[in-house]
Amino acid sequence: MNPACTLLSPRASAFLDPAFTIETLDDSCAFSEGPVWHPDGFYLFSDIPANAIFRIAPGKPKEQWLRPSGCTHTDTQPLSEQVGSNGLALGPDGALYICQHGNGAVARWRNGGLEPFVDGINGKPFNSPNDLVVHADGTLFFSDPPYGLAGQSLNPAIRQEGAAFYAFREGEMTAFCTEYDYPNGLCLSPDGATLYLCSSKPFERFVLAYRASTLEKIGIVAEESSDGIKCDRSGNLYLCTKEGILVLSPKGERLARIELPTVPANCCWGGEAGRDLLVTARQNIFLLRGLQKGVQAY
Repeated sequence: MNPACTLLSPRASAFLDPAFTIETLDDSCAFSEGPVWHPDGFYLFSDIPANAIFRIAPGKPKEQWLRPSGCTHTDTQPLSEQVGSNGLALGPDGALYICQHGNGAVARWRNGGLEPFVDGINGKPFNSPNDLVVHADGTLFFSDPPYGLAGQSLNPAIRQEGAAFYAFREGEMTAFCTEYDYPNGLCLSPDGATLYLCSSKPFERFVLAYRASTLEKIGIVAEESSDGIKCDRSGNLYLCTKEGILVLSPKGERLARIELPTVPANCCWGGEAGRDLLVTARQNIFLLRGLQKGVQAY
């Protein structure tokens, strides 16, 4: 097994390839986040302070793909330095959905242009949409903490009164989870039935599961804190934590830990076979090439 990986359960050997490698694709970001694999054969990721989205592929330098990506206005006084885009996700319509801190919105890139998709509730912009996932049925799920606001604190005079995880389905916006002060990562199970939620704050150390169809709370899956979170094809969870990438079973049991030189913020599956895990980690972009055995479904 790669020396960066510690197996915490023998079950991890069933799906983690011992020959996986860790490559540094870039080390010049301000704060990298929100990666997504594009079917045309490259990754997209956000550099939040740079207010830009970049594309990158193994063996090629990063290239600017979109700027400005998260803040398209000049009134940045009420904002933190994290003004740009954050989470990125491709929808079933082929469009790219973009969390925008500065605009307090989720935008959509399609047909070569950027357009608002959801830009607020109760007559005000969202706080600073952080991460998102789009269900196969078109439902948009996203987190809305105050990280993009000055002091990383709520400002109900201009944005929302509280933080929440939202679902936008058939034109209706629902704040279905308000249990976190700093809601952060979220992902769907492989069958799309379960939605996992988390926070990176140590005082909010719990991963929650919800039924994606009804928004009914299932319960606490694990007592862990995490920034980004992803599932593999077997439903195992990959948490971006200060310990590195922490791999949990669907029941929340620790299976493995992968240490990285810098703290990971988010990750996504990619590569032609879907076996690679791209990790955004502060200034760095790491590729865990061949991490999964077999063929991974995104």
